Amino acid sequence: MNKKEKSSELNALCPIAIDDRMSAKSMAYIQAGICVCVPSFLLGAILAESMSIMNGIISGTIGYLIVVVVMVILGYMGSDLGGATCTLSQSSMGVLGSRYIVSTVLALNFIGWFGINNAVCGEAFANALLNSFNINIPIPVASIIWGIIMLSTAVFGMGAIEKLDKISIPLLMIIMVLGTYLVVKEHGLSELNSEVAQTMSFMAGVGLSFNFYAVGAISPCDFTRFQKTRKDVLNSTFWGVFPMGVITLILGILMTKIANNYDISLVLIEVGIPILGVSSMILSTWTTNSTNAYSGGLNTVMIFDIPDNKRREATFVIGLIGTILGAFGILNHIEGVLSMLACIACPIGGVMMADYYFVGKGKTANWHAVSGFNWAGVIAWAIGAIIAYILYIEYLGIIIGFVAYILLERALPSPSRGNDVAKERIVTDLEDCVIRL
Repeated sequence: MNKKEKSSELNALCPIAIDDRMSAKSMAYIQAGICVCVPSFLLGAILAESMSIMNGIISGTIGYLIVVVVMVILGYMGSDLGGATCTLSQSSMGVLGSRYIVSTVLALNFIGWFGINNAVCGEAFANALLNSFNINIPIPVASIIWGIIMLSTAVFGMGAIEKLDKISIPLLMIIMVLGTYLVVKEHGLSELNSEVAQTMSFMAGVGLSFNFYAVGAISPCDFTRFQKTRKDVLNSTFWGVFPMGVITLILGILMTKIANNYDISLVLIEVGIPILGVSSMILSTWTTNSTNAYSGGLNTVMIFDIPDNKRREATFVIGLIGTILGAFGILNHIEGVLSMLACIACPIGGVMMADYYFVGKGKTANWHAVSGFNWAGVIAWAIGAIIAYILYIEYLGIIIGFVAYILLERALPSPSRGNDVAKERIVTDLEDCVIRL
């Protein structure tokens, strides 16, 4: 590995140099990999059981559009400044607010869901081996094995994740098309005409589709910092997230309506192609979980003030902890806590938007890391988190955090404004950053 590769893959929080950044096409594969996962099919299933097919597709699609808009607006910050989400929140929340609030909330989300998703994958793998090939592997063992494998791409960084997704996404597309054909051949299309009692409003469907990707939507800078321009961010986010998100949504709806099973991997197993079924489960989990672990590692470095060039070690350790907790079912008891953390996380995105685009006018020269806590941001975040959690509308937290920060910033002027307050500029030279650390 050459020096440039080491600088971008080893370091966590230093800005990514322009020469180390990726093309929009490469990043689109990574963004697509985040969207293709079992929860995406589950979203389609929930909508299929709660409203008509057309309403489910439209409401889910609108939800994905909102995800894309939020990711693009926040993602521009990553491209502009080259920093991860937790780093860039040092302006709106302050250095200590970023460390103890932002990084803690995000890390718990990413690593918790890494462990849960991996446990589901390990269980499916072990059951498939037993039922199809009479090979008995304990589920915890299968989960730990796949957890370590999935961690490997996250540990080695964006280059490894890109290679995984460039292979996996086309394969998953082929498997999904084949699975759809086989399930239609097996069950026909008559079930598509069945009536469904409306148990969820259209807007609730929109909110639900956003909620499935809430944490990823407010932390896109972990990946868009590898983009050279705002145009690259727009292209990679839209073409990566939107098509694959809508495709998996629709397939989840169709599978639920036709085969009464939203999980395409299980459908493939049922129609007699267990290898493809298990492969689709593994690939869809792997592409998503590699980014969960990667982002979790970045935030862990921030929380524990780990040397920046120890990102790989931090990612492996916390990923392994999540894997073990998930393998033995411990994380299954705190899924509600993780959902609560998603509500708490969303206002962070609104606060960051308000600080960067209104206080800082969207200009890189106006971004400043604030020592200690930025109380305007912390209070705005707390207000948004409380209301979002009480109402359990995650995207509402973004809006409230955004508005609250603008109002509070008038009474408690942010230290990130102006030149008369002591502040710490983001380091724009990667080598200088490494020297400091």
